[in-house]
Amino acid sequence: MKLWEYTNKRLKITDVNGKIHTGIGDHYTSELDSPEGVATLSLDPDGRDDIYIEFEESEILKIEILPAEVPILAEAI
Repeated sequence: MKLWEYTNKRLKITDVNGKIHTGIGDHYTSELDSPEGVATLSLDPDGRDDIYIEFEESEILKIEILPAEVPILAEAI
């Protein structure tokens, strides 16, 4: 996956457990820059001002880019 392509975009991420997360792709860290040696993407989730969610590449099943006007998903809150 080319996680760097998802920064600063509105996303719908489905994790490997089937949970859906929506928000803005905030920060990409390459496997070379990560202390754990794995690429990560952090998400600024919809409806939450107090947290960011960091996903390792292996935790992501699917990423979709959403139009800016798509409403907040209730399960993402």
